[in-house]
Amino acid sequence: MNKSRPIAFLIFLMAAVFTSNVAPSVARAQQQDGLGIAAVVNDDVISILDLHMRTTMIIESSNMSNTPETRARIMPQILRGLIDEKLMLQEAHSIGLTVEQKDIDAGFQRIARSNNMTVEQLSGQMDQMDVPLSALNARIEAEIAWQMFVGRSLARTIKISEEEINDEIKRIQTSAGRPEYLLADIYLPVDKPDQDAEVHQLATRLIDQMHAGAPFNALATNFSRAPSAALGGDMGWVQASHLDAELLNVISRLQPGELSNPIRTLGGYYIMLLREVRTSPGLGTGESILKLSQFHLLPSTPGGDLSATEAQLTTLTQGVTSCAQLEALGAQSGSPMSGPLGEVPLSAMPQAMRSVLESLPAGQLSRPVATGGGLAVMLICERQDQGANSEAVRSEITQRLTNERLDVAAQRHLRDLRRQAYVDIRL
Repeated sequence: MNKSRPIAFLIFLMAAVFTSNVAPSVARAQQQDGLGIAAVVNDDVISILDLHMRTTMIIESSNMSNTPETRARIMPQILRGLIDEKLMLQEAHSIGLTVEQKDIDAGFQRIARSNNMTVEQLSGQMDQMDVPLSALNARIEAEIAWQMFVGRSLARTIKISEEEINDEIKRIQTSAGRPEYLLADIYLPVDKPDQDAEVHQLATRLIDQMHAGAPFNALATNFSRAPSAALGGDMGWVQASHLDAELLNVISRLQPGELSNPIRTLGGYYIMLLREVRTSPGLGTGESILKLSQFHLLPSTPGGDLSATEAQLTTLTQGVTSCAQLEALGAQSGSPMSGPLGEVPLSAMPQAMRSVLESLPAGQLSRPVATGGGLAVMLICERQDQGANSEAVRSEITQRLTNERLDVAAQRHLRDLRRQAYVDIRL
């Protein structure tokens, strides 16, 4: 079979970690009757044939070597994924949701298009794998059913306030001028302490597969438990302030195109791929309006040495973090240039001032600037971007925050379903 063009199945498989009652016995499934039972999930059955077909599909689509050793290593993960799919379907059915065949067909067509294939070509590729279309259709049905359930039952619980939108706008603007990373991730959770070694081994195997030529996006789609798995692990541009300290510590030392080693976080292991690095643009090129205060200090003698003035200025303003503090200090300076400067468009300022203030966070003193025969430090009381409060920007932020929280809610709900379910693994 031609393996030069692995199929990038872009339907999200909710894969899970090895468990002690699955891993030791899964390898024996390859010698058992294909019509036997691999697991019972509440009232539904996963057959050994289901497990074999899904394993073959994932190995081929991920461009992994189809050997008995590879199958034995990844089958526990795949079985847990099949169990999750049963739980998803059961939960959707519990509130009367069903997936119509036309929706499954549309999902199949999307996968074909994403691989630059016709439906007939994709069907032929499945035939070459010796995997029936029903194996892929079952995966598509589970994903669509779960999306329907999340949209119907969980989305209505997510509310984003105006204050949260404003806080996010400020955070984005504060990050302007700082590094931003184009990332992809694979996340493998560790649900119990005794699973740590198994999950770490899986992460290491996936990295080895990628170094041997397996596509990152295919492995992310088939093994990652992050929301980005549906997009082949693609996270888009991520600001440093949105990354956990453990991840940022590693990512900041990677070169574009470089893959990380497994990174242990509180919940599990990450594999990170850094694609590009850029300077964060904030919210774009809209005009910035700055509300400013200034503290100005003249040298002790006209035309005197400004180095002594700079030292005095630094001492006097030490610990100042608010405009009120700076203005109170300015009232004692004796300079008419001290005090509030009002709201000033950044573009209207001299270039020397603009270069100091354009990336300065609100509440942080600027470096001393020569002006008016002395030196001054400025502090931004408030920064407003005329484009930041546009309806389109606020709508985009609202949608992103909603999606982030909905992803978290969906993962928590599925975790609760696992804990409550009756699962009998027969291998």
